Amino acid sequence: APTEASEKKWWHGPLVDAKLSWMAFELPNLLWSYYCYNHFNSLIGIHHSVGRGVSLNALLLGLFVAHYVNRAIIYPLRMNEGSAKVPLIVTVSACSVTALNGYLQAVYLCNIKSLGTMTLSLDNSQHFIGLIIFLSGMYINIHSDSVLRNLRRSNTTPSTNQKQYFIPYSPFFKYVSCPNFAGELLQWFGYCIMSEFSLPSVAFCVYTAGNLIPRAVAHHKWYLRQFKKDYPVERRWAVIPWVV
Repeated sequence: APTEASEKKWWHGPLVDAKLSWMAFELPNLLWSYYCYNHFNSLIGIHHSVGRGVSLNALLLGLFVAHYVNRAIIYPLRMNEGSAKVPLIVTVSACSVTALNGYLQAVYLCNIKSLGTMTLSLDNSQHFIGLIIFLSGMYINIHSDSVLRNLRRSNTTPSTNQKQYFIPYSPFFKYVSCPNFAGELLQWFGYCIMSEFSLPSVAFCVYTAGNLIPRAVAHHKWYLRQFKKDYPVERRWAVIPWVV
């Protein structure tokens, strides 16, 4: 996708502040979740929990909302000042995708199919596995984003105003260059498992992989070009160890 640093084309449109752009193209997921919860809630809510179980529909929507509270609000507010501005065409395109995805996920969970309740039993082992994978991926994603953000805060030399680049290090960066992307892929794979591989969840997981994996490969190649022999030799993969 074009950014302020890439070659500008007339059809890219004006540049938008990075924080505002990020909020704009992630926010539709939250808006659709709020709207559907309040208007198409035949399958969701406290009254759909039975006994000591928890509504899977409500839990999945809660996880979806938690992710996008981070992506649409917390992450942009923590972005570094001076982040590259984003062309309007990128903001509008991303907003269109998230608007469609937010609608599909929220309507499905609120009004299309009941996934039942989640209880402490072996019958729910698939859902617990999915939940563990989702939460693990979310932690990896947030932690890795924090590592990268702290690097960017110190990558400018005040005397020369020239950018310096540093190799990120943390346990999650040991074997892959983009654990932040790997964490997000894990999240939505876990989400698929929890939702019993519903069509909307699978479509979103496939779209996310199609979006993030090529970006991770491009980032990995950039690291190799930039740091050459200084780049850790064991960090051989872009996003999925022993795969890509």
